[in-house]
Amino acid sequence: MISRRRMSVLLLLPLLMCLAACKIDSVNPISPLESAQPDPALYGLWRHRAKGELTYVHIGPEFSLRAGAAAAADPRTRIVLVDHKPNGITDEAHVAYASRIGRQRYLNVVQVDEGRPVGYLFVRYTLIDANTLRFSTMNEEALKAAIGAGRIRGTTRGDGLASETAITAGSAEIENFLKSDGAKLFTTPVVLRRVQDR
Repeated sequence: MISRRRMSVLLLLPLLMCLAACKIDSVNPISPLESAQPDPALYGLWRHRAKGELTYVHIGPEFSLRAGAAAAADPRTRIVLVDHKPNGITDEAHVAYASRIGRQRYLNVVQVDEGRPVGYLFVRYTLIDANTLRFSTMNEEALKAAIGAGRIRGTTRGDGLASETAITAGSAEIENFLKSDGAKLFTTPVVLRRVQDR
């Protein structure tokens, strides 16, 4: 399972350090998984370059041995990151489900611990145009403040880097919360550029 700091660079930036604690934004997805519809506009190869490191992000439908309509009905999106670092290449893969609230798009990235799903990290994204993708992850301090103020049901345990904050509300409540507070809850976005076919 990856940390919240790791997820803050998921699809975005190479990881400089990894926290030991496993973190999630919510125990429930933004919308029920059975109603998830994949977003083919995300599919393709994206790139981000920062501080001498290069990250490629592959996004597409989850692979299925089923053919045709049966495979197309799978709502899961697969995300594979390949980080090119001075000391070598690292890669990792994730599964996500797309959600929409009005015109705003989100990914519910499944967090797994010892092979078992334990919750979701929320990624807010916008397609600026066909070749420019902007992502941001949830700001833990903003989420903690919202839970403390009673704007959404959740729990907060611990302090500092060891703190754990997670939404415990159901999907309908999460949707309403993001409608009203979504713009205030996410970090500064990072931009990825599509890698064009040759």
